[in-house]
Amino acid sequence: MENLENTQGAVEHTKTHECEENLENTQGAVEHTKTHECEVCTKVFLRRKYLTKHMKRHLGKKITCKICAKGIAPETYTKHLRIHSGEKPYTCDMCGRTFHEFGNLKMHISVHTSSKLGTENSYRCERCDSVFATKKHLRRHIDVHDKPYQCDFCGKQFSAGHRLNLHRKGHENKYKCEVCDKAFATSSRLNIHVMTHTGEKPFRCRTCGKSFCAMLNLHIHERIHTGEKPYKCEVCGKSFNRKDNLLYKHMKIHTGEKPYFCKVCNKCFNRSENLKTHMKVHQDKNISTSILFPECIA
Repeated sequence: MENLENTQGAVEHTKTHECEENLENTQGAVEHTKTHECEVCTKVFLRRKYLTKHMKRHLGKKITCKICAKGIAPETYTKHLRIHSGEKPYTCDMCGRTFHEFGNLKMHISVHTSSKLGTENSYRCERCDSVFATKKHLRRHIDVHDKPYQCDFCGKQFSAGHRLNLHRKGHENKYKCEVCDKAFATSSRLNIHVMTHTGEKPFRCRTCGKSFCAMLNLHIHERIHTGEKPYKCEVCGKSFNRKDNLLYKHMKIHTGEKPYFCKVCNKCFNRSENLKTHMKVHQDKNISTSILFPECIA
């Protein structure tokens, strides 16, 4: 049952963690990935401190880098990989400069927000009192509060265009499964997928005994037992245990979107299940269904 310990902070990938928001509001720090994932065993945690605590389990067990074959301590493995990839995930909102490590970004930010800036030649943000040396840096900082850049793929919003471009790379599937050729954005997600071929399901529900190949799936499943519904519709207040149920199904009621249409009579529906029921009216099993009929979008 080792895999079930220290599950505090494990969350669905679509849920933004609190520490991320605090960093952005106070420092203008780059928006990290939505969760903190262990590179050793692929467990996912809500906050970095939970991941740091978890990583102590792996202390003394060096990871062999697949690129240079060096033995790397687990707690520094992610940083080490950036040497090979050239990845600089931490971006300054004020000048766009990027860094390998968050600590370096934090030190750099002090250049823009130094208390030594004079009141006459400095520019202060009215929303958070941060001080900047130039109007250009202030305008770039204001975007942090507004987040005008949105990812077309997942809807996540960003304060700067270059951060959106960096995020989009995460949707690129670089890691391919040797069994079925499916591709994934990260090696950890590929490792989880491989378990579908091996049949390995190391994460077991303590309540009903059902097993899963990923901690994420277990966490979602546990909401059935706890009754937790963390995702709330801002229109009508109805709550859901999964974000996709809210975004892709329920919201169609409010938007009027009906992407599923009948090829026989062109009648439109907001759910594929309703279309399948309707097709029985025509009693023709050979007629196929389609989606995203332009005239069905309200």
